[in-house]
Amino acid sequence: MRFRLLASVVAAGGLTASMLLAPAVVSADQLGVIGKKDNTCVLDRGADCRGVSAKYEAEHHGNLTGANFSNAKLHGADFRGADLTKAKGTYANLNHVQAHGAKLPGAKLQGASLKHGQFPAADLSKSKFGPVKKAKSKGRQLRANPGCGKKCKGADLSNANLTKADLTKADLTNANLSNADLSNADLTKANLSNADLTNADLSGDWDLPGADLSGADLTGATMNGADLNYAKLRQAKLRWTKLKDANLDRADLTEADLYTAWLHGATLQVANLSNAYLKNTDLHAADLSGANLKDAWLVDAWLVGAHLFDANLDGANLEGATFCLTEMPDRSLNNDDCPPPTPTAVTE
Repeated sequence: MRFRLLASVVAAGGLTASMLLAPAVVSADQLGVIGKKDNTCVLDRGADCRGVSAKYEAEHHGNLTGANFSNAKLHGADFRGADLTKAKGTYANLNHVQAHGAKLPGAKLQGASLKHGQFPAADLSKSKFGPVKKAKSKGRQLRANPGCGKKCKGADLSNANLTKADLTKADLTNANLSNADLSNADLTKANLSNADLTNADLSGDWDLPGADLSGADLTGATMNGADLNYAKLRQAKLRWTKLKDANLDRADLTEADLYTAWLHGATLQVANLSNAYLKNTDLHAADLSGANLKDAWLVDAWLVGAHLFDANLDGANLEGATFCLTEMPDRSLNNDDCPPPTPTAVTE
């Protein structure tokens, strides 16, 4: 009965045989195909999208583990919530990428451009953003270009949103994080040596104990209340950096530039500040007990209420420094610059 009914519909012109037999047509967008001409790829797990160009076209929120986007141009890609575990994006253009809550543990993004990228709450643990490594002879491990120092460029994450991102053990060597928002990000054991963190926001409840920030540029960065216990800040630039109430106990600040830095209430117990530049630095109520300030430049520094008990001031330049209620290395109080007491009015 059903066959006769269907046949009558076909005979009446309601359906054609070709319509019944033709497969469903699926568009390229539905398949997740991106790219142009002969260089295309399907967005999927382990996809090979090297060199693909798809500005504002790439969108995928599922499994992209192990995908290769090296040298791809994916400006404005939407990977929100996607799983990009161990994905590769060396030298890729991912400016303005949307990766809210995405999983990128172990991703290789050396030399990638990620300007204005959105990574809030993303998992970037153990990801690599440093300079591209070159292989030595066969059978040997990969290593960074020898002796390139600050000239080796890492990934460009300038103006990126990395709030609450997980960057534990991430390699951010030589990366550009200027003006990036890293508030409440987890940077435990991250390598930020020689990174550019100019005007970056590193405020919030986050820790950087033992972090490597050697030679990093933190000019104007906000790091109030940060835990930098045992941090490596040798030759770091901390000009105008906000470090109010920060914990810098036992940190290595040898030859660091702290010009006009704000260290109000910070703790720097047993910290190494030898040869550090602290001109005009605000050390009001800072605890420098046991700190090494040998040959440090403290010209015009603000030391009101600071604690310098057992600190090493050998060769330190304290010209123009302000002392008031300052605890000196021998525990004596230095009140040389305290304002004179206001005379009490005598009433007859």
